[in-house]
Order: sequence, then C-alpha cells, then structure tokens
Amino acid sequence: MTRVISVRVGEQECRFALEYERTPKSKRQYTLLQSRMESERSIAHLLYLAPNYDLLLFLVRRFENCRRPVYFGLWEDFLTHTLDLTIRSNRSPVSTTLRAVLAIKPTGPSAKTFPVA
Repeated sequence: MTRVISVRVGEQECRFALEYERTPKSKRQYTLLQSRMESERSIAHLLYLAPNYDLLLFLVRRFENCRRPVYFGLWEDFLTHTLDLTIRSNRSPVSTTLRAVLAIKPTGPSAKTFPVA
C-alpha cells in the first residue's frame, strides 16, 4: 500500500509517495503500476523501499524503462537516516539523498506525478 508522506525541507513542504515492497509482485502488476505512475499528476516523487539489496535491484530493473524517476532505498536505512537516506533513481546509477531529491522542484514532462493507491 502506498502512503503519502509530507516533510519539511528547509522552508519548503515536500510530499512524496512511499511504497514498501516486501516481496516481488507479478510482471503484470508492475506494468499496471508503471502506467499509473506515468499518467498521474498529484505527487511528484515515488520512493520505493525494500528490505534487502536483492529485492532493491529487482525493483530498479523493473522500473528502468519508466518515463519518470522512481527512487529506491533500503527500509532499515530509511528508519535510521530518514531524509538523509541514500537513494538511487531508475534513471541514474549515481546515488543521492532523499533530502536532495525533495529539495528540487520538479519541472517539465518529468514533473508528472503518480497515483496513490
């Protein structure tokens, strides 16, 4: 189940959707989710958390062709570091922090947001 989280980064209130994936879904479910993510406009960022690196890499690969950025991190690291969580995008192998991503206002076609189930 996806949850919408609101946090303050500096003077800016930021919202992102948080999804925790315990086990892999079917290919069909990811295809439907990706389609919804690419067409929705209500939330700018999606953070997918996984309990281990194997599932994390599986998720990165599953969304590598998504037209909008999806961010991935480890659940335990999120609990420990929260906004300073190291995350990776499906669009880049370079890691950054959740705080850095939230501080950038989305613009242009990639500013599309996704639905929250």
